[in-house]
Amino acid sequence: MVKVRWLILSLVACCGTAAPALAHLAVVVDASQTKMTIQNKASAYNLEGLVEALNVNSDLTVQIQDTDTHAALDGVKLDNYDMDLLFHYVGSGNNYTANGTFELEDNSGSSKMKANFTSTSVSLTTLGGQLQLMMDGVLSTFSGDSILLGGAPWVFTGDSNFSGADADGNAQTVTIDDPSDHDVGGLVAIHYPVYGKYSTLEQLFTALANGSTLGNGSVHAQVVPVPAALLLGVLGVGVTGLKLRKYA
Repeated sequence: MVKVRWLILSLVACCGTAAPALAHLAVVVDASQTKMTIQNKASAYNLEGLVEALNVNSDLTVQIQDTDTHAALDGVKLDNYDMDLLFHYVGSGNNYTANGTFELEDNSGSSKMKANFTSTSVSLTTLGGQLQLMMDGVLSTFSGDSILLGGAPWVFTGDSNFSGADADGNAQTVTIDDPSDHDVGGLVAIHYPVYGKYSTLEQLFTALANGSTLGNGSVHAQVVPVPAALLLGVLGVGVTGLKLRKYA
């Protein structure tokens, strides 16, 4: 079983890559079918949300993508993964922030990614007629020069190949020869369908008691070797794709 730890007063993110020019590679993590459980709620103004896999059938993927063409160059899937992603929400009304750290282990049990997380947006948004709790944010190095841990080459091990591309020639791994420049990243989006009539985040967080769960959520994050000023352009493609997702 893959253990994915996102020890975070906030958020998540990514992993993996392959071979082309470093400046054109992004490590992309997608976790589908997740749940967020409210815990350690002091009040509607100060609470945590723990994100985990929804059930044993949930999966997580790590891909290497070309930031120019958005083509997948390699990818692996983790089945029946363990994920802990802890958000610390602080705020009132519709003004909330979430901050913390993110850590991800691969199939070998080794920590392969660690970063600080700072939210840029926490909101209630209606997409496709469905009210959703959404969060965007950025990642920065936790220590050292890179978010990707383990030195060069950086190798992330999964259970099976994903997306059909296999740049490193191993169906169970994605590889980046030199991960030293992968020092910025961003949470493209966390989406959780919300059922009920809420006009502010404060109303939602007031209604959610300790142990309450939001289900059918998605997490998408990226780590890229580009200046932070260019990050939003890279992440925008992922946001567009997630906004098109339909929730049952």
